[in-house]
Amino acid sequence: MTAFDDDLWAIVLANEDTNLNSPASVEDITSFEKNHQFALPPSHREFLLRGNGGTVGYVRLFGVALPNALDLDQQVSEMRQDLEEMANGPVIPFASDWGGSYFCYDLRKPGADGELPVLYWDHEYSEEPEDLPMVCSGFALNFVEFIQKVIS
Repeated sequence: MTAFDDDLWAIVLANEDTNLNSPASVEDITSFEKNHQFALPPSHREFLLRGNGGTVGYVRLFGVALPNALDLDQQVSEMRQDLEEMANGPVIPFASDWGGSYFCYDLRKPGADGELPVLYWDHEYSEEPEDLPMVCSGFALNFVEFIQKVIS
């Protein structure tokens, strides 16, 4: 079963702010997952096989094996520890908005289908210790809902 059928994929591509990279290879996705000991949700893997990151709606979606700052491996390596400390639990960043906030998978609540809920890590609340309870909030139930929200 596909998470991104032709109709949903057409909506993603029709969004005026969507600008995706060429598809990722299975090998590059697998290499990322092995390196970070983390399996991307099936819907996210499917998306990367169609468009390897880029701009989707109002976010910058990280891709695998990219030669720039939108590389998922680079972002996870650089940001994961700090984001986890402020989120008070295990997360994986996979996208950011233009203001410096991140979208992360909440690894505490995996679904039976391999999908993960998406948190919004708001950098506006990351500066003051008393604001830390507000730094992370639920954003979407899974990657497909995340994509639908950022393009609507």
